[in-house]
Amino acid sequence: MSTARAKPVYFKLVIVATSPTTEIWLGDDAGHLVQKEVGELRTSLLPGYYAVEFGLGTSLYPIHLAQASRYTQTELEAGPSCARPIPQLPPE
Repeated sequence: MSTARAKPVYFKLVIVATSPTTEIWLGDDAGHLVQKEVGELRTSLLPGYYAVEFGLGTSLYPIHLAQASRYTQTELEAGPSCARPIPQLPPE
């Protein structure tokens, strides 16, 4: 029996805002901030569910990352929005 761990697979994600001054907030499905950029977000993430908003406190849009993906603000805003998850902190 091998105890070697499988190497995690990361997918590239690009999100482009309609304005180069728009803040892009990316969070995970537990409500925790993953990354914030202005104008364009470029990252590599583990597969899973994420949420993005364009400006703090605006509508939230879901992303299911299962492959390398590129989205525009217009594309995401044309789709469904989602509820804002409330972050859960581990007990002390």
